[in-house]
Amino acid sequence: MLTWAIFILTCLDFVPMILFSLVLFRQKIKPHGLPIALAFLAGILVTYLGQRPILYISIICVLVVSVWKFYPIPAVILALSGYILSVIVSTGVYAIWELTPLTSYAAMKNKPDEFVIVLLLVLGAKCGILAGIHKLRLGFTFLTHYTRIMPTRENAGFYLFIIVVIVGIIYRHSYPNSVLSALMPIQMLGIATALFIYVMLGKELSFQR
Repeated sequence: MLTWAIFILTCLDFVPMILFSLVLFRQKIKPHGLPIALAFLAGILVTYLGQRPILYISIICVLVVSVWKFYPIPAVILALSGYILSVIVSTGVYAIWELTPLTSYAAMKNKPDEFVIVLLLVLGAKCGILAGIHKLRLGFTFLTHYTRIMPTRENAGFYLFIIVVIVGIIYRHSYPNSVLSALMPIQMLGIATALFIYVMLGKELSFQR
């Protein structure tokens, strides 16, 4: 029973990842419930096959290209941004759990009942952040204006962000017992977060040319 609960919660965790990608860049969600639902169903299949983050990101890319008409590189940046925010929130919840006198992260997966509780907390935290972003009207708008992001010096931050996140995904199992590297090596997560803040705020506030 608990195994099925873990599977269902892991599937549901893909929904905030999709919504983070869209809400972060102020895309309308309500009129596009059906495509999002189809993307979620594709995510269930990916989860069943064994949680392959690159496939999750690919699904989001296909979704935003086909429905929101983003061009390929902006779509990749949008999808990776949602993935990174999802990983940051999950890592934060795991780290807070690690500070409690309960089961450590390394032993958590051997205790399905506690793992279910943590997954519920992760989903709750993500839903709360999504609601906050929406209510406060946070997010970025500049990506919708790009038809191409050329690999030039001024756009280097975009490509560095893509490379760092992909490297982090490839090496996500490097520290399986470390709570701070639960979903991505903390070094890669930290660099990706810094690049995200620099590039997104720089473009949004126009202090980058």
